[in-house]
Amino acid sequence: MTDAVVSEFARLCAQRFVSLGDAVRSVLSLLESQVPDGRVIFGELNYNTDEYRVLDARGDGIDVLGAGARLPLHESFCVHMAGDEAPALVGRASKDPVYGKLELQKTARVESYVAAPVELGDGTRVASVCAMSKQRDRYDWRQRDLMTIAARLIAYEWERVTRESKLRQLAQQQRALTGDPLTGLPMREAFLEALDREWHLSHRGITESYILVVKPRGIEEVRATSGNAVADLLLQSTGEVLATDVRRSDIAGRVGEHSFGAILVGCNGIEGAEAFL
Repeated sequence: MTDAVVSEFARLCAQRFVSLGDAVRSVLSLLESQVPDGRVIFGELNYNTDEYRVLDARGDGIDVLGAGARLPLHESFCVHMAGDEAPALVGRASKDPVYGKLELQKTARVESYVAAPVELGDGTRVASVCAMSKQRDRYDWRQRDLMTIAARLIAYEWERVTRESKLRQLAQQQRALTGDPLTGLPMREAFLEALDREWHLSHRGITESYILVVKPRGIEEVRATSGNAVADLLLQSTGEVLATDVRRSDIAGRVGEHSFGAILVGCNGIEGAEAFL
């Protein structure tokens, strides 16, 4: 492995990719320039559907394994490699006791194969990075090292994307439980919990707080004369104003169909509360 290749991999490791697909494309492009006479493949090992799916591929020679190709999982080289049932580097696959029996080897005439599993932090092997060639003895330990580095980089991006997706789902679930879908403010239950907490703190002399309730004037008439959409727009605007004007220490919420509340935590006396109102 040349210094230039090491530097390029180091650059990829330091890069923040937009998506997993972006990371895979960058990694495969680099591998293609370093792996001779064959096809570089990134494939998913889906044990739930018992399927091997090619997510991306570069190079020539193994036409049946283009992007989007699907195979029964047991017919793929990579599931046997990932399961430690067959070597990650082989120069004559037709003579290998595992690879030589696969229909893929016979139909595509794969001889040289080098690969590494994409292994997550919990030990799950979800995918693979590999290169295949019809020529014999085309790969050695250098390509094996390249595959290992590439697989680890992709595994890192895979987990990052999965983690961020889960965080977004949790945030959406939390908003669905406690947030008003129209204004984004806490709903009545969450607001009352905060009120109860601040009430006890205030009575213990820890802080002085004030509570205000506001309601857009004439909201019922607006709903009757202009319709629900206009009334909802008025409520949404009221919520936005309230959320913008409260301090970080304050708590705002929607406490009724047409009413909003604000807990002014540590407010500077009744004058401060009246000024806010």
